[in-house]
Amino acid sequence: MYQILGEYVHQMKQNFQGQPASGEFLTSEIYDASGAFAASNSASALLGMLWPGSASQAFELTQPDDLNLTTELAQFYERMNNRTHRAFDDPKANLALALDEYMLDQIVFGTSGIGVDAGTDSKLLFKPYGVQEMYVANGANGKVSRLWLLFEWEVERVIQEYGEESVSEQTRKLYQDGKLQEKVCILHVVRPRKEKKALYGKLAMPYEGLHLEYKNCHLLREDGYAEMPIPVGRFRRLNYEEYGRSPAMNALPDIKEANVLREAVIVATEKQLDPPLGVLDDGMLGGNVIDTSAAAINVFNASANLSGNSPVFPLVTVGDLNTAIARLESLQETIAQHFFIDRLLDFNNETQMTFGEAQIRDQRTNASMSAIYNRQISELFTPLIERGVAKLFRMGEYGVIRGSEEEAEFLVQGIEPEYIPDDLAALLEQGKDIYKIVYKTKAANAAKAEEYIAIADITNFTLQAMQVDPSLKHRLDLHESIKQLGVIRGLPVGILRQDDEVEALVAQEAEQMQAIQALQSGEQLANIADKAASAEQRTNRG
Repeated sequence: MYQILGEYVHQMKQNFQGQPASGEFLTSEIYDASGAFAASNSASALLGMLWPGSASQAFELTQPDDLNLTTELAQFYERMNNRTHRAFDDPKANLALALDEYMLDQIVFGTSGIGVDAGTDSKLLFKPYGVQEMYVANGANGKVSRLWLLFEWEVERVIQEYGEESVSEQTRKLYQDGKLQEKVCILHVVRPRKEKKALYGKLAMPYEGLHLEYKNCHLLREDGYAEMPIPVGRFRRLNYEEYGRSPAMNALPDIKEANVLREAVIVATEKQLDPPLGVLDDGMLGGNVIDTSAAAINVFNASANLSGNSPVFPLVTVGDLNTAIARLESLQETIAQHFFIDRLLDFNNETQMTFGEAQIRDQRTNASMSAIYNRQISELFTPLIERGVAKLFRMGEYGVIRGSEEEAEFLVQGIEPEYIPDDLAALLEQGKDIYKIVYKTKAANAAKAEEYIAIADITNFTLQAMQVDPSLKHRLDLHESIKQLGVIRGLPVGILRQDDEVEALVAQEAEQMQAIQALQSGEQLANIADKAASAEQRTNRG
């Protein structure tokens, strides 16, 4: 199945049953590219809905629901977001390329993943993995908990990666003999660790990574991971299956039929443009064979036809092409629907719609895609962000805890460290999360569109109704409305003031008003006293 999908849809990944030459174009038998075109557009549009141009446009890290956000915490989350977005968006981190390859593999093959690790030229490094080299198995929760990566590397690369002292005798001999381009099969195993081999460090982490030479099972290196290092997404999956199923698999019958039909139309069109010819001759029919291919010449016996007809004439061997073309167009439309092009891309520029009508259409479209969005967010994007944030946290990018070994190391070096707020340090000690992910993508905003409209409508109605019944101001909490609207629209941390800062400003305004009122009261009393004194003076004079 993967080989056929590669031939008809992906076209760049076809080495499931053999190894083509590097740079070879394997499209000699492909006459219709509707499947490849639809898959590429679908992958780009779906990725745009789930992850726009930058990480700052895709997600925000905020406080957990049970934690009140103070100004100190807001400043911490602002710093946390800035550094996380900067690490994800670093061009050297390779995230844009990894997501592009990941999503196209999702659309075509239904299974793919992205590895997250520390980079050399960047804080993080993202690598895409597909079904060509990746084998997966599910855990108890239905998500991938074990995987195997199988590669063929040159001897030189194996030595550079693991060192000459770590490789097997066979590989070391190839290296010493100068056979640097010989291939070595490398197996990388990632699975939950059954028992800790140390109290601290990589051998104590919950996931173990084993690097082996596949043919002789020689252990090259053992790693450890605090989280699953390669989140894997499946486009759609049956409960009892471990690999995903893709839109390309559903569209494959139509894609193959369109390919055959397009080839027939090409042949028929060529015959119409350059039809086979008949030639009159007084000999026998040449070979008793009529060649109906384009530009063919057939020789006929002219002894029975000397009526002056043209001795050379075209042979009509093509039927009505309109039926075939109509069928081909129908297939192309069906293929596009298999890849959700009609829902992901809006080409309706003929009908003028109101803003409300456009919103209703968008809501229906996004509702029909919500299951796909949610699966992608659950299986890939959330674990991807969590893995990246955890790596940055362990690097000390967000600060250190007071009294920790990391703080002592900074102080020894004469560096004043940045600190994680005490409230968050307490949560960490309890093993709780110190942040939650709020998505700001089109897919996330589409899911919250109805809630946003409802809050805005009720707020506007209440403000108008207060002109008739002022007591309604006690019914609506405008502060909470604005906060919720900001969350739904994905406003960056720092745009809206936090509760403690607002309370301080309100208290300050109240004090200022009291001072003004006291001053005004003092002036009024002074005026009254002056008037009383003037009146008394006039009375005495009288």
